[in-house]
Order: sequence, then C-alpha cells, then structure tokens
Amino acid sequence: MENFNIVRTEIRDQLNNINYRGDLSDLGNEIGIVLGKFITTTDELKDFINGINHGISLTKGTHP
Repeated sequence: MENFNIVRTEIRDQLNNINYRGDLSDLGNEIGIVLGKFITTTDELKDFINGINHGISLTKGTHP
C-alpha cells in the first residue's frame, strides 16, 4: 500500500511534535488526527481497530 509509508511518517511526525504530557487517550487522539485524513470508510476504520486489537492480543498472550 502506497499510503502505508505516508501514514507511518505522518503519525511519527505528529507524535514527535506533541508538546504536552497526556495519557493513552491523547495518543489515540493524535494518531486519529492523522488517520482521519486517510480512513474514508467504515470498513477501513474497522480494519484499523481490528489491527490494534490483534497487536494487543499478541502482546497480552490472549491471541486465539
């Protein structure tokens, strides 16, 4: 996917420019600002959320 590298770079830049101390919801907001430019359908949003859930399940050892 051509957008993959663009999105990755923009998320990195967005997070590197945070000038406040927040929590996980703030990180989600900052990432969402970038993703809002690229996610155009409900299915794309669901895919992204599924990817987050998959990564967390792998880390937590709860992946089926």
